[in-house]
Amino acid sequence: MRQPLHCLCLATGLAFGVLFAGGAGCGTTDGAPSATADTLSPSEPVFDVRSVTLDARTRPDSSLLVRLRDLGVTHLTLVAFGWQKAPDAPTVRADTGDGWYSESHRGIRTLARQADALGMGVILKPHLWVGGYDAAQDRSDIGFDTESGWAEWEADYRRFLMLYARLAAEVDADALVLGTELTRSATERPAFWRALAEEARTVYDGNLTYAANWHEAYENVQFWEVLDYVGVQAYFPLTDAADPSLEMLQAGWGSHRAALAKIHERTGRPVLLTEVGYRSAEGAAARPWEWPERDDGAAPDPSLQARCYQAFLSTVGRAPWLKGGIVWKWHPPAEVEGPTAFTPQGKPAEQVLRRWFTGAAPPQS
Repeated sequence: MRQPLHCLCLATGLAFGVLFAGGAGCGTTDGAPSATADTLSPSEPVFDVRSVTLDARTRPDSSLLVRLRDLGVTHLTLVAFGWQKAPDAPTVRADTGDGWYSESHRGIRTLARQADALGMGVILKPHLWVGGYDAAQDRSDIGFDTESGWAEWEADYRRFLMLYARLAAEVDADALVLGTELTRSATERPAFWRALAEEARTVYDGNLTYAANWHEAYENVQFWEVLDYVGVQAYFPLTDAADPSLEMLQAGWGSHRAALAKIHERTGRPVLLTEVGYRSAEGAAARPWEWPERDDGAAPDPSLQARCYQAFLSTVGRAPWLKGGIVWKWHPPAEVEGPTAFTPQGKPAEQVLRRWFTGAAPPQS
């Protein structure tokens, strides 16, 4: 169920006023809510692409996708991994086996069919896993000091990505992410990424983006013009306050919202937040990117997680330049991680998402 790529209307934002619910009434040109805007009780869904990253070790029960549809989710995002020993190792190994279900070709095909039957689309988002299980995942540092090293890596990465471009075409994915957080490559080798986008379009006719890190990365990408969306991993810090109010969290989005609006204006492309997420733990607003989820001593704070999502949706959710956001992340019930993990399911944040993704008013007490 591929969604069409909608045309832009940069000068007035009128096209986005139609496409993005509430976009025409945001109150400011960059999508900031006006002083009189009701930021707590949405009357209609927010942005076009309302997605979650599904992470399933085993085949999930069909009821999981029904629950997501009823939550207002429009797209499943499925992550598949390639494997690289170290940032300076030029070999990328693709995994086409039947391992981790939501990452396998078999699982992606099945989940895409199930999503389509429920009226949802699919976004395919390949990642590189660097080193072993407990490695630092410094994929942003992947790079080489010689042209031969770059050439070897780029040839391997091209083979890896084209495998998923063909799979994206097969499952009729709405969007394909060409790469995720490969900062050094994306900034030093823009010609490679332009050529990769061109080649991907020979087998896949859906929307293309690249998932750039929020920190000193997305503003420096020089190939947005060959893609359909500016993709940003949106782990922006909001406040260092220990127990921030909703108002403080909303204010924390101010500079980030302005920067995203500016990149939209410069590139002429809508913005897709390729990851947005908060742990249900203390410190989530100050360091949303913080990893690992397990055994780091942080105290659970599901209320803070819910306020962080509320702040995001009530400040950026109606921005006329925002194509959508992909929540990190969701699991089958038996695989849900500990109380400080990223998933909002079964926590107050799930109800926040439901209200904003469906436009349903909260129940009256």
